[in-house]
Amino acid sequence: MNHAPDDRPAPGTTDRGTVPSPRRSPHTPPSPRRVPAPRPGDGRSARGRRLPALASLVLITVLCLAGLLYLVLQLALPVRAFLPEALLAAALGIVTLAFGFWVLRRIRPVREPDADASVVAVAWGLFAATGAGVVANGGLGAVWAKGLGLDLAGVWGAALTAPLNEEVLKLAGIVLVAVAFPTSVRGPVDGFAIGSLVGLGFEVTENFIYSMNAVLMAGGTGGLAPVVQTAVIRVGLTGPGSHWAMSAVAGTAVGLLAAVGWRPRTRRAVCAALLVALAMALHWLLDAPLFGGVLGVLAKVAVIFATTTAVYLTVRRAYRRRVRGALGAEAEELGMRRSAAVALATRHGRRRELQRVAQPEQPAVRDRQDRMVQAAEDRAALYVGHAV
Repeated sequence: MNHAPDDRPAPGTTDRGTVPSPRRSPHTPPSPRRVPAPRPGDGRSARGRRLPALASLVLITVLCLAGLLYLVLQLALPVRAFLPEALLAAALGIVTLAFGFWVLRRIRPVREPDADASVVAVAWGLFAATGAGVVANGGLGAVWAKGLGLDLAGVWGAALTAPLNEEVLKLAGIVLVAVAFPTSVRGPVDGFAIGSLVGLGFEVTENFIYSMNAVLMAGGTGGLAPVVQTAVIRVGLTGPGSHWAMSAVAGTAVGLLAAVGWRPRTRRAVCAALLVALAMALHWLLDAPLFGGVLGVLAKVAVIFATTTAVYLTVRRAYRRRVRGALGAEAEELGMRRSAAVALATRHGRRRELQRVAQPEQPAVRDRQDRMVQAAEDRAALYVGHAV
């Protein structure tokens, strides 16, 4: 593992995410494993990142608006015809979105992901990926029907179509978000979080579409029951292994590539490709006409959830280890207890340390915690580029 040089700021100065370092005592033992301090980029590199970020944000906005317009045109007629059912489906979608947004942002270790990047990721899944997915599903469905026959295409069409177009469309959004918010996606754990949010948005819109289709298939005589049944199946039964999980796995691949400025070596590129292939395979498993019945569906969902959890625990463990190491180095520079600094790597630890100081001092201590955690995450991000 290569370490970047420790560029320590001049005494009495601070920069973004850095805590000022006091004068070191000659009796303080040197750290055997110095965590590299983040090096500020020059103006030229900052400008070099600003233009792609702006272009990506503009592209995301245009495609989200186009997807929203297409979905409105497609769903306007059934929504007008079955307004109570549509309102219930929308209400259930809002509840799912709010709860999922809170949970999936909380699973990122140390701190929640950037709020702006999170909202844009969800918007891509809600509108751009879903709108394009509806178009692509129709096109690929026609291809399978012509090449495989109506009977075979009817059975295997979803399993052949969704992994190819839906996962690619969601993956494109994760990449665009990573380019638009380069400081928010700097490693696998960031990619996992952003990817899960893209998948969440996709799932919410798809649930609404499925609800309206269920109403139409019931001939409009089922009342609110088709909407409730759709929500129970797609949120309660298959929700733990749905789009958020597949996109989280693919997002981890994006984080691997973003960590090295999109210029990976062979081993890292292969790992990223395998993660994307794994996300597609998980999607194929869920849609494949195998292991029928409720127990079969539960088994497939369990496999997807367990696989996604294994990926999450792997990147989470590595990330927290790097952040704890960086906080330990901060403790040495600041002359504070290492255990108190390392405790800041968790939300509970920060609250516990904050409660140990008097109430009037808590705002200043909280600000110091935020700066230390920011500095530690900056240093930890440098490690990711040398791993794998």
